[in-house]
This record gives sequence, structure tokens and C-alpha cells, in this order.
Amino acid sequence: MRTWILILSLLTLSLGASAQGKGKGKGHAGKSGGSSVRVSVVFSANDRGVIQQWAQALPPNGLPPGLQKKGLPPGLQKQLQRNGTLPPGLQKRITPFPADLLVQVTPPPAGCNYVFLGGQALIVARAGNIIVDVMALF
Repeated sequence: MRTWILILSLLTLSLGASAQGKGKGKGHAGKSGGSSVRVSVVFSANDRGVIQQWAQALPPNGLPPGLQKKGLPPGLQKQLQRNGTLPPGLQKRITPFPADLLVQVTPPPAGCNYVFLGGQALIVARAGNIIVDVMALF
């Protein structure tokens, strides 16, 4: 009798061990075995100051095309959120930072661009047009 119990328990353990990992992977998303690293890209305090001073020093009619219109309609303004995507209609309206401003701020992170849009400065990831950071100018 004890041998049958021993055989059944060994058989149950071996079936349980072999069945592990043969599912469709539900519930295992995000497990990488290593430590996760989060990287946050934002305008530094120094860059914010430089950009604000640059924007305030320009005469109102001397603003780049992306800044001439100070605001966006409320619906489009709501779409300019950090970690959101830049809608296709707004992708056409962005203006890159001018060269004289780019030399004053730190270089953009790899894969990102500094742009102006509707009275705001943005850091936009080229892949997927993801808005990484938003800074109001006015």
C-alpha cells in the first residue's frame, strides 16, 4: 500500500513539474528576471529658464510660425499630454527649435526632438511621435 502511495505521489509531482510553462503565457507578462529601469526625460530647470528667456526676448511678430498662434483649440490642447502621442493633425504644425536656441540648451535625448507647438515647447520621441515632456511658454 505504501509503495502505491509513493508511486502516485511521485507521478503527481512529475506531472505537475512538466506541465509548468506549457500555458499560453497569461499572467506572466512583464517578468523579465532582471531589474527594471525607468528613464524619465524632461526639460531640465536650466533648459526651462533658457527657453523662457529666449521666447520672452523675441518681439511678438518675430516668433517662429509655431509660436505665432499662442493657443490651440481646447480639444487639441487636451491631446498635448505627457506620454501621449502627437495627433497627425498637429504633427504638421510643429516647428523645430531654431539653431540659435539649440546651441543654448542641452542636446535632445537620443531619438527625440525639441519642437514648438501652439505656445508650448515639447520633447517628442521620433518613433511613434510620443510626447515626452510639455512646457508652456506663455
